[in-house]
This record gives sequence, structure tokens and C-alpha cells, in this order.
Amino acid sequence: MAIARTGVFVDDYLEYSSTLPAELQRLLNTMRELDERSQAMINQTRDQTKYCLGLPSQSSKKGNPEEDDAAFEKMGKEIETNQENALSLCTEKVLLARQAYDLVR
Repeated sequence: MAIARTGVFVDDYLEYSSTLPAELQRLLNTMRELDERSQAMINQTRDQTKYCLGLPSQSSKKGNPEEDDAAFEKMGKEIETNQENALSLCTEKVLLARQAYDLVR
């Protein structure tokens, strides 16, 4: 049912957006692309975080703890980088939304 409503919303959006000025269309399309990219990064970060939280603790590890620590450290840096990139994309999206608002106002 949610998919059906989403389809109607997308059809309405496409119909409505085709009548907007070119600059406003460009801003909205760019915002949509940024939203898709940031959402993909957020999902990846969520998956990486769940993976890290599921790793065994130091006391229960078997094998080479130095390699495990290095892998954990690398994953932590990737998570931080993804969060920073997602925040940057979201900030850019807010700036574009302000530009769109100024065009409409």
C-alpha cells in the first residue's frame, strides 16, 4: 500500500515539477540526488556500525588481536569518514533548499 502511495506521489511530483522554472527544477533534482547519495552513506554507516558492535570483545578474541584491532580501527575511520561526507551532503542540500526558497519567495 505504501508503494502505491509513493508511486502516486512520484507521478504528482513529476507532473508538478515539469511546470516549474528550469532553475528550480535543477535545484530540486540536485537535492534529490544529494539525498539519495547521503542516504546510501547513512545506510552503509549503519551496517558498518552494526558489524563493529557485533565483533567479539578483546577478552573473548581468539587469533591475532593486533590484526583485529587494525581492522576495527580501519572500520572506525571509514565510519567517521562516511558520517562526515553524509553531513557535508546534507549541509549542501540545506543550502540548495534555501536557494529554492528564495526563488519561490
